[in-house]
Amino acid sequence: MKSFYFLLILVFAFFSFSAKAQQPSSLDLGLYAFENEEWTNAAKAFSDWLRAHPNDSQAFWFKAQAEEYGGNLEAALTDYSSLLTLEPENAEAYFARGRVRYQLKQYNEALDDFEDFLLNPAGETNRILFKIAPGDQGVSEVTTAQSFTPDLAYFHMGLCAIELKNYELALSYLDLAIEENPRKADYFAEQGRALSRLGENMAAIDAYQKALDLDPDHKIARQGLAATQNGGDAILIEELNELIAKGSANYQTYKQRGFFRMNHQDMEGALSDFSESIKMNVEDPESYFYRAWTYKNLKRFDKAEEDYSAAIALEPQNPGYFLARGQARYQNGKAEEALADFTLASSLDPEDSNLHYHKGIALHRLGKTKEACQEWKIAADGDLAPALDAIKKACQ
Repeated sequence: MKSFYFLLILVFAFFSFSAKAQQPSSLDLGLYAFENEEWTNAAKAFSDWLRAHPNDSQAFWFKAQAEEYGGNLEAALTDYSSLLTLEPENAEAYFARGRVRYQLKQYNEALDDFEDFLLNPAGETNRILFKIAPGDQGVSEVTTAQSFTPDLAYFHMGLCAIELKNYELALSYLDLAIEENPRKADYFAEQGRALSRLGENMAAIDAYQKALDLDPDHKIARQGLAATQNGGDAILIEELNELIAKGSANYQTYKQRGFFRMNHQDMEGALSDFSESIKMNVEDPESYFYRAWTYKNLKRFDKAEEDYSAAIALEPQNPGYFLARGQARYQNGKAEEALADFTLASSLDPEDSNLHYHKGIALHRLGKTKEACQEWKIAADGDLAPALDAIKKACQ
């Protein structure tokens, strides 16, 4: 009987020892929780592991991300900084800390981190990381260490510069991002945002359109395009008014506010702003173009023609300026001069159906129906609906 009890004790001791040997470590528990997106549990387990293993840089990497995804950004910042103390050349850690600093609105510090990321070669690990959606503080898509490319850093640097209201700097970073990867709608959308803040509305509209060409459902590009075409959003107008009130405005400030006023039917206010913009910079063709458009809507056609001509003198290869001057001349009863402008415009951009349509309108007004129909035929081949209507009415 004593032998039996002794054997039972040995068996119990063996299984007890085996159970302890197979008990997962806090690191294993942390990795399991991380994989299942249990961020609080993961952070706690990694914290337990790091108390006994304070030099485990990989554990700091996972704990930092768990804290970040769990919304504890300050803790994540501390962990990424601890990791960089252990591995001061860890490129991915600079990138990750820069993103956290961006979310914490520490934009200058974030710029430094992204710069350090660019200065250090990326690692060869499979570390995972979530990217920030543009204009958002949340999580969007997953990336890995292998996909950390310079364009991502330049893009985030552009976001930081936008938040710092340094829009020229933002454009320089976004241009670099686009140069590295011209297939990302996000990059063009943020480029459009920076351009609109600078009052470069036509360029902003073009950037937003490029974003939508790449992603027709891109929310920020759609909203930005609508706001720019409408003259700007409420935040922008507040910034412009504040700059003007402080006496810190430049020509772009007045031009942008004038564009807003023009699109909200405050024509006299728009004229005042565009005139101030021209006074501050006589070499900016857009200011003349917008003031001309305002004059045209006030039916002051001679003044409109004068400003369109000034814009053309500064940018003689822009077909849109010739088209606009031609329209003003046509409305002012100058069909011959309008035809000359439409002809020049269509020669500069022969693929634009709209230019051929307007050339046909001027020809028809001058009694040259045969030539008009030829121009409308070219426009109709480009699927321009008004050209089809004109052919039905005048060319059958």
